[in-house]
Amino acid sequence: MEEKNIRKKNHWTQTRVDDATKKINQEIYRRNRQAPIHIKIDDMSIYINDRITRRGIAKGLISIQEDLNKNILEVEKVTIEALIAEDKEKQYKCLLKAKQIMKIEIWTDIRFLMINKAITPGEISELIRKQLEIDKDIDKWILSIEKSYIR
Repeated sequence: MEEKNIRKKNHWTQTRVDDATKKINQEIYRRNRQAPIHIKIDDMSIYINDRITRRGIAKGLISIQEDLNKNILEVEKVTIEALIAEDKEKQYKCLLKAKQIMKIEIWTDIRFLMINKAITPGEISELIRKQLEIDKDIDKWILSIEKSYIR
C-alpha cells in the first residue's frame, strides 16, 4: 500500500498575520504596535527586495542581496537591543552602531547594486529618502539619550 503524505495546510490569512504581528510586538515592545523606526526599516527592506527580485537579479548579485538583508536585520536587532536596554550608555552605543551599519554596510551594497544596474537611479532616490528618515529618527533618539544622560 502506498503511504499517503498528509500535510496540514498552513494558510496565512491577513487575520492570522495581524494576530502574529500583535503577539510579536507585544513580546518585543511590550505593546501591540511596532516602533516607528522599525516600520521604516521594514519598508526599506521590502522596497529594496521587491525592486531587485522583480528584475530577476543577475547570477553574481544574489550574494549582495543576501548581504544587504543580513545588514538590515542587524540594524533591526541593534535598535531593538537599544529599546530593551536600561543603561543609557548601552543605548547610545547601540544606536551609533546602527548608524554605522546604515551608512556604511547598507549603502555600499546599494551602490554596488546600482552600478550593476540591479536598481535604477530613481529607486536610489527613493532609498535615499527612506534612509534619511531612518537616520533622522536615530538622531532624535540619540539626542534624547544625550539630553537625559547629561542631566
